[in-house]
Amino acid sequence: MDTYNQEEILFEHRFWLQILGDHARFLSDALSSTEVDLLKKSNYFKDLFDSLLDNARKQLHDEKLNELTNLASNAAQEIRCFKLFIIAQQICGKVKINLPPTFINHMVNEVEEYLYILNCYMGKYSKLINPIYHHLLWLPDGSGHASSIIASLDMTEKELIKISKKFEKTFNDLYLRAIEFKGYMRSGLFEFPALDRLNECANIEMMTFKQFLQDLKLAVIEKRVLGALNPLAPDHMYREECYYQTKLSQVSKVKAPECDPTKERIKV
Repeated sequence: MDTYNQEEILFEHRFWLQILGDHARFLSDALSSTEVDLLKKSNYFKDLFDSLLDNARKQLHDEKLNELTNLASNAAQEIRCFKLFIIAQQICGKVKINLPPTFINHMVNEVEEYLYILNCYMGKYSKLINPIYHHLLWLPDGSGHASSIIASLDMTEKELIKISKKFEKTFNDLYLRAIEFKGYMRSGLFEFPALDRLNECANIEMMTFKQFLQDLKLAVIEKRVLGALNPLAPDHMYREECYYQTKLSQVSKVKAPECDPTKERIKV
């Protein structure tokens, strides 16, 4: 069975535990001050994932690594349920939160990916090695990132909004292509030139988007861009796009990116 070794699973922990800690921060920032219980739970998750991340940054082996994996799995399942509860309340108008349900739904997609990886490491599933799998997860996520940037920018930031809309459309177009290519694979063919081109296109577009995110983050920090964008948002997005490129390079002909998806989050 193709699974993850100890070095690989530590990399996954260091990426995903920070991502889930970001999610807890986004939820906490977006919830109304009247949502006392949900705010308390969000802060609980922030502290929990920060603590697990601190542990994951140590050189763990064997029993200690398995212990972390079990704790991380339980925590990931717990925050998954929390996110789904918020979505259920939100779409029925029973919670006050300044995040759209699809944004939170993408957070659920991500935590489910982490849980899948943990289950692979624990021998419950085999690791998937097809680029289409990563495209179907991360291209709509990238589109969602561009969409959320548009929603957070001041209406005077016309050029940045225009650029973000272009990224949103491109990611959606690539996603639709990936869906069709997944269908082609029912023929039993899992490698073909058009798929190589899709991999290259997605990788190049993510490289461009990452530079946009870096520039945007700096501009937000320096107060040169108007809107309600938290610098943590483009920082978080950058790490996810870097992770996508990293995973894509492991299952296709594209080169590994010159970035670190486990890089420590920005201090805000």
